[in-house]
Amino acid sequence: MSQTAETRKHRTPAQDRSEKKRARILHEARIAFAQEGFEAANVRDIAAAAGTRHSMIRYHFGTKEQLWREAVRDMFQMLDQALALDDSDGEPSGGVEGYKDFLRRYIRHCAAHPEHARIMISEAMRGGERLNWIVENFLAPRRDLVERQMATAGNIQQMPKMHPLSLVYIVSSICQMPYVLAKESEALFDVDVQAPELVDAHIESVINLFFQYRESDASGQ
Repeated sequence: MSQTAETRKHRTPAQDRSEKKRARILHEARIAFAQEGFEAANVRDIAAAAGTRHSMIRYHFGTKEQLWREAVRDMFQMLDQALALDDSDGEPSGGVEGYKDFLRRYIRHCAAHPEHARIMISEAMRGGERLNWIVENFLAPRRDLVERQMATAGNIQQMPKMHPLSLVYIVSSICQMPYVLAKESEALFDVDVQAPELVDAHIESVINLFFQYRESDASGQ
């Protein structure tokens, strides 16, 4: 039994309720920060959306800045769990099938949690202390892992050849953007891009785009 499971086993009902309330607050905080940005997001509105009082947010998190930090910390933990990077070695599986599995996991996470990319875009556009905090605590520690993942992808024969930096942002953009721009897709195409069948279709399209390119190129030589 993992340490987390063991900890949960010995929690009291009151502790369970407190953790669920905290998770609800963090969820609503991420939605607010993603939609409105840090400055415009209102803590009282977050409390109301979470079904709690403003004083409870101050009790659990203190300041708005600390609430934002905990919401961001939580969203990166969810990403690690989705990509299976929270296991003992923190390494994704390799090879063609391993990279396809990575893309599937990442796209499903992006579809379920578009607020992650929206928060990152908002902070990257502004720059400053909050972005620096994200880079220092979450992006920089993952840089070696991302570079190894991209190197693995670059060495896969079926993948198109490109600069590693380009590959990082091409992969993140192609996986994230349909869900970041979900309102645009709904207005333009009258579809819900987060519907399971469209998420599956996007996964298939991305995998085909990357892996059939080199296969077609090789067959034409």
